[in-house]
Amino acid sequence: MNWRDFLSLAARLAAEPAEADWRTAVSRAYYAAFHVARRLLADLNFTIPRADRAHQYLVFRLNNCGESAVEQAGRDLDTLRRLRNRADYDDVPAVTRPQAAAAVRLAEGIIQVLDAAGLDPTRTRARGAMIVYERDVLRDVTWHP
Repeated sequence: MNWRDFLSLAARLAAEPAEADWRTAVSRAYYAAFHVARRLLADLNFTIPRADRAHQYLVFRLNNCGESAVEQAGRDLDTLRRLRNRADYDDVPAVTRPQAAAAVRLAEGIIQVLDAAGLDPTRTRARGAMIVYERDVLRDVTWHP
């Protein structure tokens, strides 16, 4: 599965005429960005937990990687998750077409930053900072050589 396909699906759904489409667009936009973040950390040799623990795991590490653009992407991912939770679980307030389109744009930006973070020198610096964060702050090292 190419998780990035969720982003193009989200963009199509955001242009549809119904709130159910817009809510689904927000959800798929989030999961596109989530899976790109998950793949990045897996490629950096971090062991990502399964299920609901994975969401905060990714945000904590991105937010503490020492690279400002990536840290902002982590904050944006957390924002997008809150939007996704609202779209998936709260019947009010309504989700609008502009909100769905904004979620798609936010996911696009997150993915763009994370793609760049997979390249050196950012990759090496971010991985090193995340390892230190795990060791010194979380005291739970999930990185493996």
